[in-house]
Parts: sequence; structure tokens; C-alpha cells
Amino acid sequence: MKKIAVLLLVIIPIALASVNFTDYTIPTSWGQEAFLNGNFNFKSGNQDQASYNGLFGGNFLHYYNSLPLNWRVGVDGNMELLNGPNEIDESHTGYGITASTNADKYLNNTNVFGYGALDLGYRKNMFLDDADDPYAKIGAGMGYGRVIDATVLSKAIRIVEELIKYEVIKNPPTTQGYIALAQIIDKQGEYKSKYGNTEYKKYWYEDMETVFNDEMLLPEGSLHALGIIRLQEVLDQRFSSRKYGWTVRGGVGYILSNYDGSDSDPSLDVSAEYAYPISQKLQFIERMDYSTILSDDLSHVIRNKASLTYELSSMMDWENKLTTAMIIPSNSELNTIIDNTLESIFYYYLTNKVNLNASLRFHLLDDGYKASENEVLNDDLDITFFIGATYRLR
Repeated sequence: MKKIAVLLLVIIPIALASVNFTDYTIPTSWGQEAFLNGNFNFKSGNQDQASYNGLFGGNFLHYYNSLPLNWRVGVDGNMELLNGPNEIDESHTGYGITASTNADKYLNNTNVFGYGALDLGYRKNMFLDDADDPYAKIGAGMGYGRVIDATVLSKAIRIVEELIKYEVIKNPPTTQGYIALAQIIDKQGEYKSKYGNTEYKKYWYEDMETVFNDEMLLPEGSLHALGIIRLQEVLDQRFSSRKYGWTVRGGVGYILSNYDGSDSDPSLDVSAEYAYPISQKLQFIERMDYSTILSDDLSHVIRNKASLTYELSSMMDWENKLTTAMIIPSNSELNTIIDNTLESIFYYYLTNKVNLNASLRFHLLDDGYKASENEVLNDDLDITFFIGATYRLR
């Protein structure tokens, strides 16, 4: 029992603030994010030739969030390099880029929304000479629920802890004060757009100071130099995602152009997402997507991703994620394909823009094909270890 109690204290710490992540409601805000990342491993000795495997990628996100409308545009790209250990092995290169945009419009201040989406893709399989044809799909439908990103509330909580630690303020704010502070932090992109990339901090910090004054926590009415320094130091730190809520959505889609150059019949698309911040340090996110073509020759595509992230410290995160993809054909003569990937990643943040990461990846593919009556192909567990770095452009 003592061991269980100690484990609970480590994994689910007691909240230090008089506010919960589920108290947070997003303001109208917008912003941009962009990252570059790379992983590479190299091996030589006791083999015919030096072998390597590298993964490089980048992504960009532009978003607008409000209670009546959420809109996002995202671009993801990746490149993989591979060279085997045997003398006959050749080097291979593969790449892919996807772009997507979607908008959720809520109806009359309810949790019911309509959505529209556009997905584009271009790729080259690393074992083929030529790239596939471009991919394009449109979709629309209805949904219910909300998932709210409350990460900025972590920043507000840590700012208050720092200010109390250095005796800039004596007591924490009320729940309303925490939320007001977090909403101002959430509008960083808006302040940059209004006042410029350098001057915006003056107005941004002044509005945060106003929150503390409204809560009557600043005896002299000012954060002074010490408070500003502590506030800026916290805002420069990296925070792992904190989200809560759930959504379900369903609609129809149409593939205008597939990777093999063909178009397609309309598809039925259903998805569900659930996010829950277990504690100030532990976050769980689950997302499931289902799609099938509305024709006589049906196949069912299911993709599920579950992730559990633990904030070890202000500079370290530990993320574990399990991704399962299934293709289930309606034709009993065809095989069901199940693709599982389990990944455990440690992130160490050198700065707010740069992190080092080490990941251990387990991959298991079951495609149902047999080389003989008793032998199954592709049933071995692939284990890969990567060390890499990520740089945040914006």
C-alpha cells in the first residue's frame, strides 16, 4: 500500500492552485507555429557496409480559435533516408507532404457544429523510383462537443507560483483571476499583430499586471523589475499540451484525386476525440477516425491514436503514444491489415525553441499473408531507437 501511495504522489500530484483546467474557456485568439525536427542513426562495423536511417520533418500551423468558430491550416512534411548493412543494399529516399484546412462553426452558442475540410497530399515511396499522383479530398458534416486547449492555464499557474516564491505577491488570485491571466497569455499572437514582434510585450505585460491589480495582489500597483523578469522567464519556458473535452463528428467526403491517379466514390467519415488533463503534469488524449467508401466494394479504414504525456519538469517531457491502423475489407478473400506502432519519447528542452529527444519505437505489422502454410510474413517486431532534435521556427 505504501508503494501505491508513493506512486500516486509521483504520477498524480495534488493541484497547487485553486483552479482546474476544466475551468478555462478560450478567448478569441489566433497564432502560428512552425517546427523542424530530425532523427538519425548510423552503424558501422561487423557488417558489409555502413548503414543508416534518418527521419527529417517539419510542420506549420496557423489557427483561429473562438467559441463560435475554430479554423486551422496545417502543413506537414517528412523525408526518410535508408541504407542497409548488406553489400547488395542500395540507398533509398522517400518523402511526403500533406496540407489540410478545416473549420468548425458552432450554431447559436450550442455545442452543435457544422464543419468543412480539405486535405491535400503528395508523396514518394522510398522503394519506388517515381512519386505518386497528388491526393485531394474534400469533406463536410456535423458534429457535437468541444475540445478546449487550456495549456495557457499552466503558464498562468506557474507565473503565480514564481511571483509568490519571490514575494512579488503574497496570495494566489481567484479562479476568475487565473482565467483572466490565462486568456491574456492566450492572445499573444493578437498582441504581436497589433504592436509588432518587439513592442507587443510592453502592452502584453501591462494587461497581465492589470489582472493582479484587479485582484488587489500588488500593494504598490506594479510588478516592478523583479516581477517582470520572473514573468518573462516563465513565458519563455515550454509547456506540454493541456486539453479537455470531447467531440464526435460525422459527414461525407469525396476523393477528387487519389495517389494512384483515380478519383473515388463518396466516403462516410466518422471521428471522435477525447482529452483529459489527469493532473497538472499528466495529459491523456485519444482520437479515433473511421472511413469507408460508399460503394458496393466496401473496405473499412480505422485509425486510433492514444497518447499519455507526463511533464517530468519544466525542461523535460515524457510522451507515450500508441497508433493502430486497420484496413478491413468486406471481401472475405482479402486479408485484414493491422499496423501497430508504440513509441516512447523523452524531450529535453534546451530553450523554448530547441529540444533534444530520444525515442524508442516498436512497430508490428500483420498483413495476414503467408509464405507457406505455417510461416507468416511481416510478423517480426521492429524496434528502432532514435536520437534527434527539434527547432521551433515560430
